[in-house]
Amino acid sequence: MAPPPHAFACSEEALAFAAFGREEGGLVLREYRRVALEPGTFQHGLLGGPPREPRLFTERVEELVSSLETPVKEASLVVPDGWLRTAFAEVSEIPTNGAAREEVLRWKLKRLVPFRVDELRVRAVEVAPLAGQEEPRRLLLGFGIESLLSTLERAFDAAGVHLGRISNQGLSALGALTGQPTGSTEQGGALRGLVLVGGGGYSAVFARATPDGGEPVLHRFKSFSDALPREARAGAVRRDMRLTRSFLEDHFPEAPLGGVLLAAPEGESALWAEWIEHGLGHPVALAFDGPVVAVRTAPDAAGGAAAGPERPPWPELLPLAGTVCQEVPG
Repeated sequence: MAPPPHAFACSEEALAFAAFGREEGGLVLREYRRVALEPGTFQHGLLGGPPREPRLFTERVEELVSSLETPVKEASLVVPDGWLRTAFAEVSEIPTNGAAREEVLRWKLKRLVPFRVDELRVRAVEVAPLAGQEEPRRLLLGFGIESLLSTLERAFDAAGVHLGRISNQGLSALGALTGQPTGSTEQGGALRGLVLVGGGGYSAVFARATPDGGEPVLHRFKSFSDALPREARAGAVRRDMRLTRSFLEDHFPEAPLGGVLLAAPEGESALWAEWIEHGLGHPVALAFDGPVVAVRTAPDAAGGAAAGPERPPWPELLPLAGTVCQEVPG
């Protein structure tokens, strides 16, 4: 089913909201709000942590929702990749029963990640298998701390907003990709990539190209300490991109790599493009005019071009736009 045209984003630093309209195959940004959160609002951890003061956080959500010009009853929520991680797993079969399915997912995840899986919420979708994998089916697992996710849901419920889906920035942004990759003339099955920079790290998503954005085949998230020197950061990105290139070449030899898009903070794009291109051995597109769903701001009542909400930077806008383009299971 089509998701509502409303999306919220939550991070350690801020709450944000975007309302979109759909016109002529693209999106119109009708409203955008962003409010800063007090430092230390959330507990720290490898997967984030729940708010230190849930009541105060709920009040902040209620204040944001009550300030909106757009009435919102249903919405999607985008959270940082560090809060909602992913992993791929191979299985012979997956039960459809809720309890049995949950048991299999937790058992698989326990073998893949160094977290206490009994404290996590785990969900999965089936994706295309890799050539030569041991088991016939491949799953994309998503997992996050249950106490954090449930607190977010309760806060929005208190504000009168039902969250139909919670997703991370990388996978959400994938929904904004349409058509063939930039600079690519390959047929269906080609790979596309997207790198989002911000929030103390970056995420890289690679997917098989499809008209609706593609099916993920690889999702990497890397966080950086603020104290990490630029030279060390550059080396880490280049090494990670070399590993990414090797993985794609080994597992998808028949699928050429098409466009690789970069969304980075203003003033950092050229530097990040150099790091990625050096390791990946593939050019990076800095503009989003081709394969990204068109997003423009709504004109004012008189048709003025300067009216409407100011468009946020692409690293913030892409996940919000992408999540309202993806279907939600009924």
